[in-house]
Amino acid sequence: MRPLKLTLTGFHGVRDGMKRDSVTLDLANLPTGLIALVGPNGAGKTTLMDNLHPYPLMPSHASKMSADAFSYWDHLCGTRGEKDLEWEHAGTQYRSAFAFRNPGKSRKAEYYLFQKGANGDWIPLQLPDGTLSDGKADTYNRCIEAVLGSPEAFFTSVFSAQNRRPIASYQAGEIKKLLAELLGIDHLRDLSAKAGEVAKGLGRHLDTLQRDQVGLSAQRERAGQLARDIGLTDEALIGARRDRDAKAADGAKLLQERATLAAKQSASAATEARLRELRQRETELGARRRQLDADQRVAATRAATRRRELEQLIAGRKLMLAEGPAILAAAEQRDALQMIIGQKQGEFATLQQAVSRLEAQQAQHAALTTELLGLEARGRSAAQFATSLKGQADVIETVPCRADPMHSTCPLLAQAREAKGKLAEQVILVKDLRASYQAKQQAMKPMAEALGELPAQRAALAALQTALARDQQELQRLTALAAKRPMLDVAQEGLAQAQRDVSALTDEEASSTARYDRDVAEAETQLSVVQRELSGLATEDVTGLIAALDTRLRQSREAVVALVARIEALIRQQTGLATERERLELVLSGQPAVQGKADRLSDEIAQWKLLAKALGNDGVIALSIDDAGPALTRIVNDLLLACYGARFTIAIQTQTTLANGEKREGFEIEVNDADRDSVKNFALLSGGQKIWINECLTRGIALYRAQDSGQPFQTLFTDEADGPLDPERKRAFMQMKREVLRQGGYEREFFISHTPESVDEADAVIDLVALAA
Repeated sequence: MRPLKLTLTGFHGVRDGMKRDSVTLDLANLPTGLIALVGPNGAGKTTLMDNLHPYPLMPSHASKMSADAFSYWDHLCGTRGEKDLEWEHAGTQYRSAFAFRNPGKSRKAEYYLFQKGANGDWIPLQLPDGTLSDGKADTYNRCIEAVLGSPEAFFTSVFSAQNRRPIASYQAGEIKKLLAELLGIDHLRDLSAKAGEVAKGLGRHLDTLQRDQVGLSAQRERAGQLARDIGLTDEALIGARRDRDAKAADGAKLLQERATLAAKQSASAATEARLRELRQRETELGARRRQLDADQRVAATRAATRRRELEQLIAGRKLMLAEGPAILAAAEQRDALQMIIGQKQGEFATLQQAVSRLEAQQAQHAALTTELLGLEARGRSAAQFATSLKGQADVIETVPCRADPMHSTCPLLAQAREAKGKLAEQVILVKDLRASYQAKQQAMKPMAEALGELPAQRAALAALQTALARDQQELQRLTALAAKRPMLDVAQEGLAQAQRDVSALTDEEASSTARYDRDVAEAETQLSVVQRELSGLATEDVTGLIAALDTRLRQSREAVVALVARIEALIRQQTGLATERERLELVLSGQPAVQGKADRLSDEIAQWKLLAKALGNDGVIALSIDDAGPALTRIVNDLLLACYGARFTIAIQTQTTLANGEKREGFEIEVNDADRDSVKNFALLSGGQKIWINECLTRGIALYRAQDSGQPFQTLFTDEADGPLDPERKRAFMQMKREVLRQGGYEREFFISHTPESVDEADAVIDLVALAA
């Protein structure tokens, strides 16, 4: 990638650093080699460097090297901004045009990637898959990555921005992704993802088959249960038929017994008729006895309820009469208490007026106190001012020129003459204030003596108010008690009537008990007569036996009918179970084919998963990275040797050893120090050592990418990387840049540096101060 022309409009860095709304850099005719961007701090160098590439981000301000981690809006001023970059890559010219609009209500950004046509016009780039650069950010990102690769790889190998992460801090997954793209095998990750998707799709199909297998297993269990149910149904059918035959035989025996009893019944018809009459009479007498018992219980319950009511009424009347003396005395006590309350209310009003007068004097006393404080402050201030005036006026009498004629017109004594004129007036004011202060003090003395009685008066008023409240409550109680006077006569009359009702209730209970005893004795006598006549009849009563036999015959017939219905139901159930079993056996006949298909599908899923893993980060990509490690290490060590001597060499470890001795994929950089004969992790180096080793790593990756991956990048970019280096290392740093250009076949490198020695070694200089002018 080679930038040809850059135009920036509406950027903070350009406006603040160069005092311009727009700037254009024409880079097409620059010489090959090292190109330095120079200028003081804040001149806009980083803003220009961050935009010399077509990716939609400014790498020195991005949290990570992807478009979603950066926003241009933080770096734009005004309502519109533009970035227009013409660049060349692999013999084709491109143009990246960014347009930003911010009218205030909403923001709009457009990103276009154009390709120069054969007739010299710019046409939107369209990828082979149909993706067209239509101004949207996602389509632009897809188009630019199709041309230059991912931004992570670009800003790791080709573009060294400010605040960039050291390569040694990359995680294993990040370095694998980066090296996979550099090696040109990142498509394997896409193939791995596709293989994983195929495995997931087949897995979903396998899940369906396995659910079918589970369903078939449930069907098999159902078929076994049906076989057991059919066997149980057969056994139940045999038992039901056996019970039906036994019930039919019992019915035949009962019919024979009934015929015998019917013959006996016809021989003793008259005796049986009398027995029926006696039994009917016995039943009636038993019902009569039970009715008498029930009536007696109801009467006893009613009498007990009435007695409790009367006893409660009597207790209430007696309680009211017990309050009689207190009710009769309440009226006299109420009248006496009303007089006492009237007297106390008069005393309360008098005392309240006295307290109100004292409180008014208290408020007046407080106001006078406040006035005294004000007069005291004013008097003190006036006295101080009078003292000051007197001191100024005394100057007239103490100066040496007091006898000279010019004494009265001397401008230096003008303030003293003015003070002497004001002194008499100020003295009179001080005397007036003192007189007013003394008069108010005299007025406050009788008030203070009177206010000494205020607490006692307030306490007496509160005590009297409490006593009045207590007397009011007692008056209410006596009034309510006196109002009960008419209820005493009612209670006396009600008590006498309740006592008469209790006596009548006792007589009624005695009469009811006597009547109950008489009726019970009569019913018992009649029942004993009937029972004696029944015991004297010798004729056997077969009617009850025949009725019992009829009941048993009916139950036998119902049992036979029920058994026949059960037999029919069992036959229908057996037929349904057999039909369902045949259907399930037909369904289960296809289970071996489903199982075979599931087994084949499971094997195929295993193969796809194996392929996904083999093509993924831990498979072919990891092996390719392991193979690329020595070559990348050799390039970096060659750069270190050519530029910094033989002191430092690096070793890239793509596997780390765990505590249990096992190895796993990782990424670590070890630095060998030949001078000190030691090996250190990159993180333990000094700041300057980290700078030049990290730059060698970055440029080593760029060289590896240029030599082995076929990416024809023509330009490198570096933003202020030599700051922490000492002068000798800065010279070696510039040598390393030229060595990289030579080994990689790059045309030029744009770099920013504040070191004059580094700028002097540049092949061309872009001076932003001159450009701003």
